[in-house]
Amino acid sequence: MSQSKVPLGLEHFSRLNSSIWYHQPTSRTPSRDPDLVLVLGWMDAQPKHIAKYAAGYEKLYPSASILGITTSAYDAAIATNSANTKRISPALDILYALPPNAKLLIHLFSNGGGFTGMLLARCYRKKTGKALPVTATVCDSMPGRTRMIAQTRAFMVALPKSAILRAIVTFVMYITYPLYRLWHILTGTLDAVEVIRLALNDKSLFDLDAPRLYVYSEADDMVDPKDVEEHADAAAKLGVTVFREKYLTSGHAAHMIQDPEKYWSIVQKLWSGVS
Repeated sequence: MSQSKVPLGLEHFSRLNSSIWYHQPTSRTPSRDPDLVLVLGWMDAQPKHIAKYAAGYEKLYPSASILGITTSAYDAAIATNSANTKRISPALDILYALPPNAKLLIHLFSNGGGFTGMLLARCYRKKTGKALPVTATVCDSMPGRTRMIAQTRAFMVALPKSAILRAIVTFVMYITYPLYRLWHILTGTLDAVEVIRLALNDKSLFDLDAPRLYVYSEADDMVDPKDVEEHADAAAKLGVTVFREKYLTSGHAAHMIQDPEKYWSIVQKLWSGVS
């Protein structure tokens, strides 16, 4: 990849494949920093979005390695499990190589980040027989529930701003969504987002001793804050130490943009409790 095409903010990262960016600090001194920070972007988040959060983590924890993963709508909705496993394999290799007492911070954005986190945890369990050794987790604008309007907005994130194209996508969603819901009812299966919700609270996939921060907003038009709060309540009942930060006016996955100082202070507070 030519230097001119490297997204601003990721010039010092190694691109492991089309979805994964990895940074290792030039020097690592003993510290309470995470050994590895996983930044798992929302559906159709671009590398430039990953870069903004990576920069925040580099400032907070200069001794930490940072692994950023993007996930497209195609990856989440259409790609096969084997294709997705191949896509995240460079990240899995890094996770498999972590020493036993490594400190791992996972930052999940929206249901797209939750999907990638679930996939990583499933592959890790299959390979090692153990849950992903998470030290702390940030759940930003997630997990939600499958709702037609919210899903339509999520799929439109990566679309060009064409009124005609957006109208077509909306029409298709209005036709297919009821069929999708009916299929799950008739087959007795869970929809994709509900599977993510359950996975996050599955002790065979994630270490539930790891404290968890839920950051969400009353103004989010893609994820209902009540859905996030219900999940946080369920996690707390399982013994997870839960922290919540509810914004009032920030949009979906835009809390850091609205108030960076507040955002990073609550992340730092989460980590200080385990380090």
